[in-house]
Amino acid sequence: AGIIISVLLYFILLIIAYPQIHELHDFFARTLVIFVSTVCSMVIFYFTAGFFSDSQLPSFTSILMASFLIVISLSPIRIILKIIFSFFYPESKNVFTSIYDFDNKLEREKSMMLAEMAPVFAHEIRNPLGSIKGAAQYLKTEAVTEEQHKLFDVIIEEVNRLNAVISQFLDYARPYTLKLKKQNLNMLISKANSIIAANELAGKISIVTELDDTLPDVEVDEQQLMQVILNIALNAIEAMPQGGTLTFRTFKIITSAGNAVGLTIRDTGCGISKESLKNIFKPFYTTKERGAGLGLAICHKIIKEHGGLINVKSVPGQGTVFFLRLNAAS
Repeated sequence: AGIIISVLLYFILLIIAYPQIHELHDFFARTLVIFVSTVCSMVIFYFTAGFFSDSQLPSFTSILMASFLIVISLSPIRIILKIIFSFFYPESKNVFTSIYDFDNKLEREKSMMLAEMAPVFAHEIRNPLGSIKGAAQYLKTEAVTEEQHKLFDVIIEEVNRLNAVISQFLDYARPYTLKLKKQNLNMLISKANSIIAANELAGKISIVTELDDTLPDVEVDEQQLMQVILNIALNAIEAMPQGGTLTFRTFKIITSAGNAVGLTIRDTGCGISKESLKNIFKPFYTTKERGAGLGLAICHKIIKEHGGLINVKSVPGQGTVFFLRLNAAS
């Protein structure tokens, strides 16, 4: 009874989650692979638990559901299962992978549609904005009182701000063409600090660098990675209006899958709430009064295009740390 209920539940969840699966053969092939994987996980659990433990085992249904969740959730388990099934059934690798890649495919299609729509959208908005700005500039020359001058300045300033938002939107929507070159991440950090110092952006904030001199090079688009570093750094500076410490730290990451380079950008500012952390990389999400909410979304997209990883942790009232991971150059 436990097996039948679990299988039926799995079929219902799969149909709800992936209504776009039309081919019955593909559907059952995926189901069979994951079902067999779940049974294998159960057998391993029973063998291990029986060998090492004398206590009573959990119910059969509990173990079955736990095994299923492990199989579909943990990447290392999926990778191992791909290798095993590809040995006995060469096509199983694609079958097993396709169900997990489905969301990625939808995300790519959405990005392509956004890239096509964005220029048209921007053009239709910028045309009337240009007319508004031109009219405001002309009327400003005809203004008599100081108050009228200020009102037209506000109009012009807001039009410029909207144009900046549109430019950010286009940056986010357009497909990136990376100009990859081997770069030393420490040099890019030093360059970013020079830009911050030259523009006197730090104010009362102390900038600390903890750079690993043995860091391997990374293959990146220098201009785009600089945009990421500066955007995160400037957000950190804004989070410390009364002063604080901004720390850049680089380090090596050595794994069996290959070497990588890590960068943390830490501030001692006001921190970010848990609710905001969930949405921080979503486009148009912002906690600023005049922010467009695209800066960190663009950062996330740039790092993703480089095959890297970006995460953030924060404690309200104590500060925030951004973690960037980039693969080392071959």
